[in-house]
Amino acid sequence: MICGACSSNDTAAQPDTANDGGAEEAESERLPPPIDPSLFDCTSLAKPPLPRRSATSAECLREPRCSGRFVVGHRGAGGDLGRVAPEDTLSAYRAAIAMGVDFVETDPRPTADGVIVNIHDGTVDRTTNGTGAVDEMTYEELQKLTVKSDRFTGDFSCDRVPTLEDVLLTARGRAIVMIDANKSDRVEAMVDLVKKTDTLEWAVFDTDDLDKIDRALAIEPRLMIQPRAKKIEDVAPILARYASHLPVFVELGQSLFPRGVAEVRAAGTRVFTDVFVADIGVRTGGDRKVYLDFFASGADALQTDLPDEILRSIGRPVPPP
Repeated sequence: MICGACSSNDTAAQPDTANDGGAEEAESERLPPPIDPSLFDCTSLAKPPLPRRSATSAECLREPRCSGRFVVGHRGAGGDLGRVAPEDTLSAYRAAIAMGVDFVETDPRPTADGVIVNIHDGTVDRTTNGTGAVDEMTYEELQKLTVKSDRFTGDFSCDRVPTLEDVLLTARGRAIVMIDANKSDRVEAMVDLVKKTDTLEWAVFDTDDLDKIDRALAIEPRLMIQPRAKKIEDVAPILARYASHLPVFVELGQSLFPRGVAEVRAAGTRVFTDVFVADIGVRTGGDRKVYLDFFASGADALQTDLPDEILRSIGRPVPPP
């Protein structure tokens, strides 16, 4: 069943395992990995980088009119519900690539000295051994922190809070990066990093702030974009605003989907939505075929904490653990 009563906001849509009574129990469990950690954890760095494993051509991923069933790894290979690698780390992005994910989502925000790093929360408390606000710490201070990884199988000792540049370079040629611009006003810095890393064909500027998209396109008119609609009333104005520069997707929030699908399709582009509530059911033993309902209802891309489950549901092979 498709959820029609869930928030489309990235933070709100995620189950808050960091603050509930079951968090300590969840953290104490070492999760069985769905793929071999040596493909993506710190031990993998001694081997040549994995080639691109997505079964979909990069040209199709970039083309708004190329419909399909695409998988988006949230925070790399999964956020709160993920069981592969610590979220938003380079290991998590390598894991998503190893699984054959099409797109990977990021969470860029600035440090006190202006470096754009990749971390979901405004503080380092939940995901590292440190405390404090990201924007009050220098990049050098962040690099002294270790990433919490006790519940994952593998070696993550090399992982630190990465920069957006690190993520773009890791994914270049292997997975398209969704740059979630909601957490930073440094539009120019984010676009400059796309240009610096030569990832114009491997990055999508993603936000519900249309003014940020306009600023980004003023800097680089060829930039791929994904505007977000949280209300049905948002869909038509978004499509009209970007009729001459079609978004690669329009995100329809969980509370909205599947409403708006027909309008987006009629405009010649595709639908993206989150499936975090479905992830909860699958993580607790539910049938992964639930993801097929989203595709059947008009979604082209599903953002998930369990990318391996969606890949298996659509018949795309995942390397065995």
